[in-house]
Amino acid sequence: MPHPPPTQLSSLTHLIQQTAEKRHLVALQTPLTATAVASFLDRIEFVETINAALTWDQSQWRVSPGNLGKAIVLLPFIHSGSRLPIYSIFEHYQGMDMDLLFTPEVRPEWLTRDAFSCFLDRLFAAGCEYLFTSLALRVYTAFSIPFHPVLHGDTTSISLYGAYEGSEDSPPMAPTICRGHSKEKRNDLVQIMLGQVCDPFGIPLITTIRDGNEADCIWNTAIIQRLAELDPLSRTDAIYIADAKLATAPNIRKLLENNFQFVTRCPASFSKKIAAQVTRAAYEADAWIPIGSYRDTDKDTLETYDVQEFTRTTDDRISCRFLVFRSNHRRDEFETTLVKKQEEFVAVLKGMTKKQFACETDAQRALEEARKSLRKHRLWKVDLSLETLVTEKNPRGRPGKNPRPKIQVTEWVIRAGEPQLQQKVYLTELRKAESFVLMTNVSEENAPAREVLRLYKEQKKVEDNFSVIKRPMMVDTLYLKKPERITALVTLLAVSLLIQVVIRVLVRRNLDALPEPPGLDHGCKPLIRPGLKKILRFIGYYSIVTIAGERWFRCISPDHEKNLGIWLRLLEFNVGV
Repeated sequence: MPHPPPTQLSSLTHLIQQTAEKRHLVALQTPLTATAVASFLDRIEFVETINAALTWDQSQWRVSPGNLGKAIVLLPFIHSGSRLPIYSIFEHYQGMDMDLLFTPEVRPEWLTRDAFSCFLDRLFAAGCEYLFTSLALRVYTAFSIPFHPVLHGDTTSISLYGAYEGSEDSPPMAPTICRGHSKEKRNDLVQIMLGQVCDPFGIPLITTIRDGNEADCIWNTAIIQRLAELDPLSRTDAIYIADAKLATAPNIRKLLENNFQFVTRCPASFSKKIAAQVTRAAYEADAWIPIGSYRDTDKDTLETYDVQEFTRTTDDRISCRFLVFRSNHRRDEFETTLVKKQEEFVAVLKGMTKKQFACETDAQRALEEARKSLRKHRLWKVDLSLETLVTEKNPRGRPGKNPRPKIQVTEWVIRAGEPQLQQKVYLTELRKAESFVLMTNVSEENAPAREVLRLYKEQKKVEDNFSVIKRPMMVDTLYLKKPERITALVTLLAVSLLIQVVIRVLVRRNLDALPEPPGLDHGCKPLIRPGLKKILRFIGYYSIVTIAGERWFRCISPDHEKNLGIWLRLLEFNVGV
């Protein structure tokens, strides 16, 4: 093995001497993202709000309730991996400059398990869901974001793992921890239901944690009442948008009683199958009006739509607009799938017709089973029959001087005619695939058909939020022993989501204000309408290093080091230039 160069050896010797003499410096490193989020939380008075709502026994807690909550909210910005560790929280803050994140003084060793568990209990008792809404509403004034009374509501399930001790005397708002009934069709999961209402920017205004098996229609009933109680909405013409689970007679009545407008997808069973009625009328009239193309956010798919509109009265004597949309992209997808299904059907027939049966009874039984099996392939019709084959075969045995006479063998095979596409079934399936019905009470003057479609498509904002907040979590079971703690914990994670959305709004707003997009993307490409994950990844390149009270910025990517000033301006930090 070659010896190290003299200069390298002398440097190593010098370091060893420093260690022996205890001459070493402690360097603290704090992610820029966490520092920015701590600043944003201060701007909406997060700590002050929590401190005012919760009682604080200073003889038990060294850290105020607001800063305990802040420590949890900051966790997703400290760890950017695929799993979020919510255990031994104090360890995550060791090696960080706590003065950049907390005021007054907070030390990592003060962030104890007992303090967090007690804090979560009291946060739930203080009405954590209502505290969340009050914090979310402050975002608009703190960051000069215009408020638009267009709201999107949706729910999703969150699966948890561990041993839970649900008590019979849990408060009414605590979620019931349920097993099974998940989309994964697994019965070993413990799950709750997370519901959110967001504005057009994706800013969540309401976050709820409920029974994992609660029906969406029931959730929507409660949400309509919550929305009616929000001060900004009581003075504006609000539009509430949700999926087909909103469309029940009680929910529609409740929306109208509170002077809400709405847009939703009309379910097949609503009001004596009114969706099927207007769809049939649209195809019979064939008076489609093209409304142009629409591209889903962050997707390359360009869909072109036609529409026909009808006014109908529901069973409850409520007059609504029913808009039947037809998508060219969905039609193309259906036709492509149809070719594959036909190939599968032909392959099934080939397998049925290649078998030979020595017994007519067996052949007849196989024929009936084949006919029953083909009923699954509703798009095609084919005639099946049995054919008797009589062939002559040489007898078995060794050939001799006097050959034995040939014998006749009778066999049966299934024969199939030419497959025929069933036109009525085809048209029904095509219409189901390429068209859908939206119902609304928004007037055509305020929202033409294209605008109604756009409003409904923006429902994706809530789904995007769910993709962020459903990041897998490894949680200390102490925080999950009670449903109340689960509710409080998930509500705090929703505050993390709230701040992430604010970051996206600020960055996009300030990018749009620039004369041309800066080359912040990989390879110095222009950064245009970036998504939340990309924004956080780029900001995550930077951290603040603290040594002996002095601070410097550090970037792990030399290519992006020069962009720090631009990112600080996009986040609306005053950098003086």
